[in-house]
Amino acid sequence: MNAFRIAAYAIAMAMVFSASAHTTAESNIVVRSALSKTLTFCPHVLYDGLELLDGVEVPDTWRGFLSGDTNGWTLAEKKAAFDWFLTTLGTNDCMSMDAELREEIMAAIAKCDEFNHTNAVPAMKALALNPRGICRQDAIELVLKFSAVDHATTEFVETIMTNATGYGLMERGTVSCQYASRLLSFNATNENQQIVATNAVAMFYKNRMLAPNAFPVVDHLFVRYIDDYAMSSNRLEHALNALSLPDCGPVTRRKFTSVTNQLLSSGQPLPWINFGGGGN
Repeated sequence: MNAFRIAAYAIAMAMVFSASAHTTAESNIVVRSALSKTLTFCPHVLYDGLELLDGVEVPDTWRGFLSGDTNGWTLAEKKAAFDWFLTTLGTNDCMSMDAELREEIMAAIAKCDEFNHTNAVPAMKALALNPRGICRQDAIELVLKFSAVDHATTEFVETIMTNATGYGLMERGTVSCQYASRLLSFNATNENQQIVATNAVAMFYKNRMLAPNAFPVVDHLFVRYIDDYAMSSNRLEHALNALSLPDCGPVTRRKFTSVTNQLLSSGQPLPWINFGGGGN
């Protein structure tokens, strides 16, 4: 989803609240109350057998999460308020927020994951692309978890993994490795899906010399999708580049040392494969 579509989604959510009987301030109170309550529950404790005060529900369902004083709010309205709250994370300066609100944002993202809240994808994309966002790696993971393998997701992945200035190695590595893993398990059942997969692999190949693309999963991706790549000069080039990077970790080093030794000891010429056009 591009920036225009994300902005349109945020505007649409704002229009929902402007047309409702509740103000954005009231919506914010409802959501923050639910998130504050959630933070009182230890995330690792078993809810079964937990003694609760009368009227207090465990926040492990939408109703339990958004329970409490209704003041005329329906559950659907509370869910809409939660969705609105998520859209604000893409434009707000989250880094300057106080510690309490930052914890509530973390709780909100955790609830999206727990409830498999796929409606949160536009908001999570916006948060991941927000230069002043927090928990961006968590947002990236949710986007990839809930999004289909398609051109929009490929564009999102490339935007992050090629921006070494705006994103850290972990964020770029997460988006690169997770999407490559999705492609490895992706089963294209029609021509359009085959085009999507091919274009995604071509995107990875175009950016193969970037640090995130030194991870072993990308090597597996190329071996699977690119004919004759396994015994090619292209693979040797990628392996040697990975080994030359200062942030090459031990797992990556072992993997590409093995690949390099295999190729150099093959006793056969290593052809160069033209993939993606332009002699590359």
